[in-house]
Amino acid sequence: MYMNESDEKKSFGEYIRRKRLEAGLTQKELAGQLFVTESTVSKWERGLSYPDVSMVTAICAALRITEHEFFAACDDDQARLQELAAKRWRRMVTGTRRFFAAGYAIALVTCFICDLAVFHALDWFWIVLTSIGLGFCFTNLPFLVRKNKLAVCLGGASGCLILLLLSCWLYAGGWWIGGGIAITAVCLVLPWGWWALWRFYGKHLLPLGMAALTVWVFFLLTVIWAFTGGDWLLSLGFPLAAAGAGFLWAGFAVVYWMPAGPWLKGGVAALLASFATPVINGLCNRLLEDTGGPRFLDYFSVGAMLARRDAGELSWVNVLIFQLMLACSLAAIAVGAAAEIRRRNK
Repeated sequence: MYMNESDEKKSFGEYIRRKRLEAGLTQKELAGQLFVTESTVSKWERGLSYPDVSMVTAICAALRITEHEFFAACDDDQARLQELAAKRWRRMVTGTRRFFAAGYAIALVTCFICDLAVFHALDWFWIVLTSIGLGFCFTNLPFLVRKNKLAVCLGGASGCLILLLLSCWLYAGGWWIGGGIAITAVCLVLPWGWWALWRFYGKHLLPLGMAALTVWVFFLLTVIWAFTGGDWLLSLGFPLAAAGAGFLWAGFAVVYWMPAGPWLKGGVAALLASFATPVINGLCNRLLEDTGGPRFLDYFSVGAMLARRDAGELSWVNVLIFQLMLACSLAAIAVGAAAEIRRRNK
């Protein structure tokens, strides 16, 4: 129903009056805050005039309403609920940050006093300090940094992790520190590589990130082998890593590139994931001495699964999980294929 100007002024005036009362203000008090006369406020509420547009911001602040609510002359309940939820979230985040900060402070003071009082030296305290520093980089530092937040937090965490290793080495001693720092440095290459791709390239992030992950796994295995020795790298490490990477890339290709709906994509990805267990376990049986685990064909046999269960072998659980995953993935593929057929026939 169309409202004439008189009705609009009356509705606006009633809204202003209601919000003034909700704010606990008299006409005189509101007029004092807005530097107008009490009669001016009275005219607004009686629908005799509108406030000047230059006063909108001040009126909204005094009545604790938004400018949208002012011009619409009604409460925006959805916006108020969102604002309330945002305030609750901010309070929860602030409370969590303070909780962690207080916990870190209490732990540091307590450990400092105990280390000096009991051992008359500061030795294992440095392990606690660097550990807390590492935690601080994830829980509190992101809220303190304004620019380049990811790089600063990642850099702080990397430095604290290296210092933690050095603190452990100073306390425990030994020749493991070289390998430990090298392996830790290699582990840090992955998040820093992902950050560099995101920061300086910004295109095809998911495929490039997957490629970086694949190369990193083989690099990490090589560094570990360099410090541990043995003949396992080419005979066991690389083949198993290649098999795992093959399944990972296959699943990624299905989800990222396959032109199909979510049901069909999910079903094919689940099918690949279900086959990863028998294939990789079968590869382990071939590369290692026979571990007594299920053969590849055993995963498809309910009888073989029940026989292993009756014999008290825990490996029957792997067979059961595979069969359940296989059934679910095939069902998802059937549903997805039907949906694709319907979509393409439209």
